[in-house]
Amino acid sequence: MASVCSFSILTLRYPLIPNRLWIVLCLVNFRIGKCSDKRIRRTARMISEFKHIIDTYRKVDFTQRKAALATVIGLKGSGYRRPGARMLITDDGHWTGAISGGCLEGDALRKAREVMQSGQARLVTYDTTQPDGENFGIGLGCHGVLDVMIEPLNPADSDNSLEVLDQILQDRREVELSKPLPNGEFFTEQLKPDIQLLVFGAGYDAIPLVAQAKMIGWHVVVADDCVAHLNPKRFAQADQLLAIQRDNVRQSVTIDQYSAAVLISHNYKFDRSVLRELLQTDIRYIGILGPKKRGDALLDELADVVQPSDYDRIFAPVGLDIGAENPPEIALSIVSEVQAVFRQTSARPLKFKNAPIHQPVEQPTPIES
Repeated sequence: MASVCSFSILTLRYPLIPNRLWIVLCLVNFRIGKCSDKRIRRTARMISEFKHIIDTYRKVDFTQRKAALATVIGLKGSGYRRPGARMLITDDGHWTGAISGGCLEGDALRKAREVMQSGQARLVTYDTTQPDGENFGIGLGCHGVLDVMIEPLNPADSDNSLEVLDQILQDRREVELSKPLPNGEFFTEQLKPDIQLLVFGAGYDAIPLVAQAKMIGWHVVVADDCVAHLNPKRFAQADQLLAIQRDNVRQSVTIDQYSAAVLISHNYKFDRSVLRELLQTDIRYIGILGPKKRGDALLDELADVVQPSDYDRIFAPVGLDIGAENPPEIALSIVSEVQAVFRQTSARPLKFKNAPIHQPVEQPTPIES
C-alpha cells in the first residue's frame, strides 16, 4: 500500500499572552515513503515592500473584480527579483509589485487570469538562461531559472496569503511562515519587520528624510518637544507624529531590534537629552547630524552612560560619504547608511565586489522525517 503524507494549512494563533505571536505549522499523518520526496524551499526577507501590495489589495472591489498573487518561490542562477518577491494582479490587467524587471509580468498576467478563472493555484517556471529569449519574445539575459507560484485570492478566506501578511505587518514580529505548493513542496519564509526610523527633530531637513524612508516602506515616527513643529501637513507621510519630553523618550516611543534613531534637531541640549535616553535602550542604530566635533562633545558629556560597545551603534556624523550638501541629499545619505547597517553590507560600490551581488539562493532540501 502506498504511503500517505498529508499536511495541514498554516494556522495563525494569537494567545492571551501579550505581545506574542504564534505561528504553527501542523504536519499530520507523516509516514516515511513518498514523503521522503517532499522538499522545502527556504528564504528570508524584510516585509516592507508588501505594504503597497496590501494597500492595493484592500482597495479591490471583489464584487466586481478577481485577483491573484504571484510569488517568487525559487531561483537558480541570477535574477532581478529573489524568492519572496510578490505581485498582486487583478483581472482588469493591473498589477502592483513585481516578480522581475518587467520582462515576465505580461506572461504572469495571462497565467494569473487562468488561475482566477479556475480557482486553482499554479506553479510556473521561467527559464531566462537563453539569451535570445524566444519563450517571451525578448532577450532577457538574466541567466536564471525562476519558479513562481500564482494563487487566487479570496478576501473571505482569512488564511489567504495577503491576509496573513497583513497580520504579520501589524504585529512587527519576526516569524517563519510556511505554505504548501501545488507540487507538494513547501515554501518557507523567515519574515522580518520593516525598519522603524525614529526621527528626533521636526525641522525642515526632516521632511525629505521622512519621504525617503517612506519610499522604501519603512515605518517612520517623527518626535519633537515642540508641538508647533509637528505639523501634519509637513509630515503627511509619517506614520506617527509624537510630542515628547526630551527626558522621557524611553516611555514615549516603542523600540525593538528593527528600530533606528536619527537625531536631526539642530538643538544641542535636545540631542544630548535624547541621546542619554537612547543609550539606555538596546536600539541598534543611533545617527547624529552634525560635524564629528559636535558628536564627540555629546558623547564626552554623557560619559556616565556611554559604554565601549556603544560606539559600534553610534554614527556621528550620520550618513554615508556621497558628497551630500542639501537636505534631500543628506536624507539619501542617512537612509543608505541605515539600510547598509541593517542588511549588514559594506556600502561599497558593487563594481569592487568580486562575487555575485546577492548570496546564492538556498535550493530546495528534503523534509526531514
